[in-house]
Amino acid sequence: MSSLRGAGAFGAAAVLALTSGCGMLGIGAEEEASDEDRLIEMLNENSRISGELADAEFRIVQGCLEEQGFTVHDPWTAIGYESYEVESLAEYLPNEEFILDPEEAAEYGFGQWSNSPDGAEDPASEEYWTAQEEKWSEEEDEMGWEEPDTSEWDALTPDEQYDWYVAYQGEEYAEYANGTREDYNSMFSEEGMVEYSEEDLTEEELAEGEDGEIDIEGGYEDIQPKPAGCQLEMIEALYGESALKEEKEEEVGGEEGETYTYSYWTYRPENPMDSGDSTMYEDIEADIAQGMSDVQYEFLDCIEAKGHTGWEFTEWGSLPTWEFFASLYYQDASDEEREMWLGDSETELPEIPEAAGTTYEDWKAYEIQVAVDFAACGEETDYAAQEEKINTDVYVEVYSAFEGDVYAWQDEMRESLEKAQGLLGS
Repeated sequence: MSSLRGAGAFGAAAVLALTSGCGMLGIGAEEEASDEDRLIEMLNENSRISGELADAEFRIVQGCLEEQGFTVHDPWTAIGYESYEVESLAEYLPNEEFILDPEEAAEYGFGQWSNSPDGAEDPASEEYWTAQEEKWSEEEDEMGWEEPDTSEWDALTPDEQYDWYVAYQGEEYAEYANGTREDYNSMFSEEGMVEYSEEDLTEEELAEGEDGEIDIEGGYEDIQPKPAGCQLEMIEALYGESALKEEKEEEVGGEEGETYTYSYWTYRPENPMDSGDSTMYEDIEADIAQGMSDVQYEFLDCIEAKGHTGWEFTEWGSLPTWEFFASLYYQDASDEEREMWLGDSETELPEIPEAAGTTYEDWKAYEIQVAVDFAACGEETDYAAQEEKINTDVYVEVYSAFEGDVYAWQDEMRESLEKAQGLLGS
């Protein structure tokens, strides 16, 4: 396949060393890894391999495009897959929403006062949001993600950009993802997008929804075109022609038995851990809920002893602090404002107690006291540690069942990376 030659040397960092699943931790015979450590390393190896493959795939596509004269690439497409390392099998725990650091709880409560009608005028609001932004910024820095430089791409004309999309995935896919060439050009014209009345559109155009969705009798249909162009050449060269498969699924829902039918194309062999159906995750949630039952009752007893009655855990294992304090601060607001902040949530909320007071200052002080009491009960019941252990135990049991298949998949993907090295270095 001539268009894949001359793509440039492939850096050594782009291909992982061929290590076996059992030896990845580098742990000697005298020091055996825990089940959790071993599975965390397996997950991180999955992420590293997926990231290397995504990078290799786009480098091959890039070489194909550059042979056709496309030397500037859509930077958002070039980002590919950002690998991410986990440090725990229980990366997200619901208690983080309602059990705060004691110092933060004492200073800001849950922060809901800052979203209230009076909170905007509170001098402390600016300080609170500055602290939150600093926290988010630190988390983003830890992720190491940066927005790509789009200046070269933005300097291209709309036609040049559209030509790139056609060369990348084919004419049909370019139209599916970006609209027709005329529509794409109109987005950059002085007039902006062309506005049509229903009288100007054909029956077929009227049926078209956003992002390729088509309204059909009895539901909606979103059919992704088969990849073509340089992406198809990459798929065939790296994985073989038979790897490209159309996946079609149908979701039942909506009014009067409407269905949502959609299809998409896959080509990279699927990680066995991604092949589980929804019942697997439902079982995980059920096992965690069962394991957390006694811990949750213990926590509720603790906060009730501090005067906070009527609280119940949601099906996601959290407490509805956001909804409760929204109902507190917006109790005197218009129906429109209340609906905007509370929506149509059916979550059972505690009744607002007399202790909450009647003014904004009272309500804010009450929120802070609730946050402080929740934090104290979190420590008294050792809630976070217990939740982490229960979650970890459940995930260890589930993930252990996939180990053999996952290690085989990793070996297969390393072979694909070796093939990519050959294609890029030839």
